[in-house]
Amino acid sequence: MSLLRLGLLGLSAAISGNLRRSLSTATYSHPPWVIIQDTTMVDRSLSDPGVCFRAVDPPGVSDITAPAHLISPRERPASDIFQLLAGDVRAASGDGHLLLNYHDLQAGREVPWTSWEMTEDVETHRFVCNPLSGQMLRLPDIGGSKRILVHNHMGLLTQADGGRGHGPPDRFAVADLVFNGTGLQRFLSDEGEWETVVSMPCRSLPPRELLIFQETVALGGRLWWVDLTFGVISVDPFAHRPEVCCIELPSGSVLPARAPIDGDISKAQETVRFMQELAKYRRVGVSGGRLRYAELTPGPGGPLLLSSFALDDEASGWMLEHQVELSQVLADGGYQLQHNSPAPQIAVLDPLNASAVHLKVGNHVVVVDVRNGKVIGASPPLPESQADCFSCVSCVLPPWLGASRIPTTGKKDDMEATDDLVICL
Repeated sequence: MSLLRLGLLGLSAAISGNLRRSLSTATYSHPPWVIIQDTTMVDRSLSDPGVCFRAVDPPGVSDITAPAHLISPRERPASDIFQLLAGDVRAASGDGHLLLNYHDLQAGREVPWTSWEMTEDVETHRFVCNPLSGQMLRLPDIGGSKRILVHNHMGLLTQADGGRGHGPPDRFAVADLVFNGTGLQRFLSDEGEWETVVSMPCRSLPPRELLIFQETVALGGRLWWVDLTFGVISVDPFAHRPEVCCIELPSGSVLPARAPIDGDISKAQETVRFMQELAKYRRVGVSGGRLRYAELTPGPGGPLLLSSFALDDEASGWMLEHQVELSQVLADGGYQLQHNSPAPQIAVLDPLNASAVHLKVGNHVVVVDVRNGKVIGASPPLPESQADCFSCVSCVLPPWLGASRIPTTGKKDDMEATDDLVICL
């Protein structure tokens, strides 16, 4: 039995068992998990000592806003320069911590903001955040410069008691695959600095260029990067020599490799549009302590099928668990799809209920039980800011999270943390 399988089996069972027990016995002042909009705003008018987190019971959508003084943006530019401060929720750990990126972008006012690209004058700030306490820990700049823009898909993995315990973590790792999986760029909290290490393939490396357009997932002591055209790639970012494992999607879901971009801007833009569209109908996430994959596809003769797969015990392939005819399920639940209306899209997988898939249907988030083939919940109408640009991250909120602190050794002066804990719900 492989070390990967042993690790996933043991840790997956422990995560699922401990998480369910702690969530079922806890008294909450907040939801046990949330759906977080993947954009995070910056508000110059706020003076709070931490981020402001608006926690909403799923399937409602929560959001997070940072006071500008925490980001330390540049001074307001001259009148002929426009400044944009905005961020994104890059990833969530398995225990409620968030990885946030903020961008301070400036451009001439004669340039329409809709045409701005990240090649403009931009500084990037990266933080690990405890959304319940409001604490923000600033990570050192990669390469010592805020101007080094890395279009990354970094993941966040926390560890408690050397990987043996469950509760507030004592260290964390932020990491990203580089050189198409042959290397790992990482930040370890107990080391306090960025480094790039060579990875070791324990199975074949991806045979083609990775196209990652989903947040990185944390499970079983590993980070999982998702290429929705091909499969998942996992690494233990704490390992001295990280081993890369590659697992393809179900055979019917692997798509042909796209033509190389080769520096062609039009090809790059076309690939981005293709992947953004594909991400509406495919998603990998942690649900019920296992890695699961959900997919929306037209079935034979035209019906819209929602399929749910689980990674098998050997961590070598996917098992089809459930499949429902979505149009009929939604119609039975009061959500009749119209011919001219946008198709439903997958929002998130429920981390606590392996049978529940959250879909965006119109301006609602609708919960479908794929085991029993029925609608079991829906959100109020989404505000326009969430309905127009919809991409979300699921985040579990353990009972101890609000009173815990983000681990750091304090080795580096630029690892700054907000001192006061504030719950802004």
